[in-house]
Amino acid sequence: MLMVLLYSVFHFIDQSTRDEVERRAQSIARVFAATAADDVLSLDLASLQSFVDEVAKTPGTSFARVVDYQGHLLAEAGNPQHLTRDFKRSFDAGDLPNLFMAQAYIVKAGLPYGKIEIGLYLRSQKENILNLRHRSLVIAALEVLMAALFSIAAGYYLVRRLKKMTEVVERASSGGRVQKIDDAVHDEVGELARQVDLLNERNQWEQSRSDLRIRNLEELNRLLQKKLAEKRDF
Repeated sequence: MLMVLLYSVFHFIDQSTRDEVERRAQSIARVFAATAADDVLSLDLASLQSFVDEVAKTPGTSFARVVDYQGHLLAEAGNPQHLTRDFKRSFDAGDLPNLFMAQAYIVKAGLPYGKIEIGLYLRSQKENILNLRHRSLVIAALEVLMAALFSIAAGYYLVRRLKKMTEVVERASSGGRVQKIDDAVHDEVGELARQVDLLNERNQWEQSRSDLRIRNLEELNRLLQKKLAEKRDF
């Protein structure tokens, strides 16, 4: 159950992080495309360059570029190494990449005039998720360890109580003097100990009555023998 819980939590974290990154990337790309549409139509390269410079300075944004409908680069800014990479849609990838790419098309009157491409650098977010997983695993390991220690302690305590009852029963069966167990814990084992005490008390009471009857019979026998001896003397 703990493994299922951890798997569910990790899956939820991965999925929610991916959804949030995709939403943020698409939102930035769409806003960028709507804002830069007029500059693309008028081919105002200076305004476009100024705009991509501002977008690339946004925290977490690695690069931004503007491409016309023929695939010609109009403006770009950001991490030089990331700018050399070809655009690759990151949403369909299995694991969340360090560089998450998204795009939005510039459309006017139903006609495409270009597209916006942005990249989000997610290394810090992935490291935070990894640290969260490590902490969760450590907590889970401590939980398992504590559960194991508690089980061992509870088992040892239970064995000691059962061992004491076993010794009392063995002593009673051998005819030795028996002490009460006096188990004050109110559970199944405690109830069993109380029943053993009651059984031992009853056995001791029956043994004492038997001893008393034997002594009475012995005394009666002694008196009878004495009377018979007196009669023989006469």
